[in-house]
Parts: sequence; C-alpha cells; structure tokens
Amino acid sequence: MKIQFKLLDQRKGIIIFSSCILFITCIVFLVHFYFMYDNNTKTTAVTDSNYLSNEQSFFDNVDDQSSLLPCPCDPSLLEDIKKVESEKTVKDRTKKIETQLPPVAVMKKVNANLLKDRVLIVATANYGMRNHVYNWIESIKRTGEKKFLIFCFDQKLYDHLCLTGHENQATLIPEVWYHQQVESDFKTYFSQEYRVITHSKTLVVQQLLYLDIHVLFSDVDIVWLRKDIVHYMTRLLQIRPETGVLFQQEGLNQQEINSGFYLMRSTDEMKLLLAETIEIQDSSNNTKTQQGAMNTALNQFNLDIRTSPIVLLDILHFPNGYVYYTLDLPNQYGIEPYIVHANYLVGEDKKQKLVSSNFWYLNDTWLDQIDKKLNMI
Repeated sequence: MKIQFKLLDQRKGIIIFSSCILFITCIVFLVHFYFMYDNNTKTTAVTDSNYLSNEQSFFDNVDDQSSLLPCPCDPSLLEDIKKVESEKTVKDRTKKIETQLPPVAVMKKVNANLLKDRVLIVATANYGMRNHVYNWIESIKRTGEKKFLIFCFDQKLYDHLCLTGHENQATLIPEVWYHQQVESDFKTYFSQEYRVITHSKTLVVQQLLYLDIHVLFSDVDIVWLRKDIVHYMTRLLQIRPETGVLFQQEGLNQQEINSGFYLMRSTDEMKLLLAETIEIQDSSNNTKTQQGAMNTALNQFNLDIRTSPIVLLDILHFPNGYVYYTLDLPNQYGIEPYIVHANYLVGEDKKQKLVSSNFWYLNDTWLDQIDKKLNMI
C-alpha cells in the first residue's frame, strides 16, 4: 500500500514538472513572437514612409533587390513578356524594302504640303477620275485645309491639274515606285486595271512612311464635310501611343477595314502591314484588290482591342457608302459626319448620289471647258 502511494506521488511530480516546463516554453515563445511582430511593424511603417517621401531611397535601402521582382504569375510581368515578344515578332517579320527617294522636285512638293506633326494629306488618281478629284479638292478647301498632295498616275491628269492652278498640290508618281504601269481611263471596281490602281496606292503610302511622314490617305470619291478633321484625327492618334493607324470601316460589322480613308503613323508595324499587303497582292495574280489584300494582311497582326495598333473610326462620323446612302444611319440619328465615302456605288451612280445629297461642288461646264483647253495644247 505504501509502495502504491509512493508511485502515485512520483507520477504526480512528473506531471507537474512537465506542465511547468510546457508553460515556461509557451511564455518564452509568445514573448519572442511579440518582439518579432513589433519590430516588423515598425520597419514596415518606416519603409512605407520613406517610399512615399522618396521612392528612390526605398529601392536604395533594400539589400536584396531580387525580392522586389514580381513572381512569374504576376499579370504585369506577363504583359511585359507579351509586349517584348510582340516587338521581337515585328522585328523578325520586318521585310527589307527597297526604298527609293523621289526626285528633288517631288520632295519639295511633299515638304511644302506637310502639316503639323509631319502629317501629309494624300490622294491618288488618274485622268479618268478627274471630276471626282476636283470635287474632292473643293470639299477639302471648304473645311479650311489648303495643303494636300495628289499623286497622279498619268501625265494627262497632272497637266490638267497644272492648268487649273494646282501645280503645287500635284505630282506624278515617281516611276521607281511602280510595280506595274497604270492607264489613264476610269476603271470599274474589281477589274484588273482597278486592282493595279489600288495596288499603286499602297506603294505610294509605303514610300512616304519611309520618309518619316504620317499619311492621311483619302480616296477622291470622299467628300470632306467638317473643319478640323486633321486635328481631330491626329489627336485621336496621339492620345494612345499603341495606335498605329485609324481606319474607316467597311460594311457595318466592325470586322473589315476600308482602305480608302485612314491616318497611318510611320512605325515599323505599319511599314510591315503595307509590305505584307503588297506581297499578298503581288502573289495573287491580280485576283485581290488592295483592300482585300490589306484585310488579309491584318489577320497576322495583334487585333486585341486593348493593345492592337489597329483602331477603327466611328462608323457614324466616318460613314462608308452603305452606311450613309443605303442605311441612312447618320441622318436617322442626327449625326453630322466628318466625311462621306461614296463607295458601294459604281460609275455614274456615284456622282448622282453625291449630287442628290448636295455634295457635288464641281461645275461640270467648267470642267468641259478645261478638258477642251487641255486637248488644244
């Protein structure tokens, strides 16, 4: 019996001793944790204060710079990687283009018609389009623009423009820029000759981009209606550094561009776009128009709305012929367009639609008289 009590007392002593040891250990741990937490809190506060007052000193005082690098799952790092990969892709795909400086006389006209920020309003045409050329000129002048340059496909149109006092706003396309020669007659849409003409438009813009010029290209069947079009478009281009080009839309579904009206920045990506457009059209045996080739080339580019260099102009303020004449959307919604493009119309219908909407500013009798005068020279 005494032995049992003795064993019991020994067990109690062991339990009490163990409990004391555990209690003391917990106290020591809690005290240690408290001081660690207090020191970290103070350090963070000081660091935050230094960062707010002097960002550079914050980075200078950090011993291990590697701890500041974002982890691989950081979205910002992934975006940077994508950007670098995109830039590498553009550089890798950039084609070596044989650029040809234009003759001195052409270069003088280019420089004389440059607008602010090295923007040049450009049109191309042949003699068969002369009535639309003069209507286009008059519409531009009514918006207050005095500087523009018409690249003529043939001598006859150039002579016609010189005869009417537009020598400083007209020039022949340098022969070294051509891939195929262009005839002087008016061409119907989708004809082989029409494809050659539209192909040459791309060649002109391409060469101008390599002169560090931002090109505002306009087809001559477009009527300019509002002042400050150039100012509006250049500001729209500049507020978003990623933007390389502002395109008018084709159709209504926001999936196809119209290559008859755009403002293009002189960047490597845009030079590549034109190079691939030309390559597609060169290799298609004249089965694709310039617009078809350019839309095909765009499929190889970044078209993500957040990061793409390709931006579409508003369809109501920059309507194509389908939107303006067939659907009449700008008028239905009380929108005053900046321009109206008389595409989707062929031959005389194009002119008649412009006449019916009071957008035909040309005196046809005057044009006939100039034609006769030119033929007598």
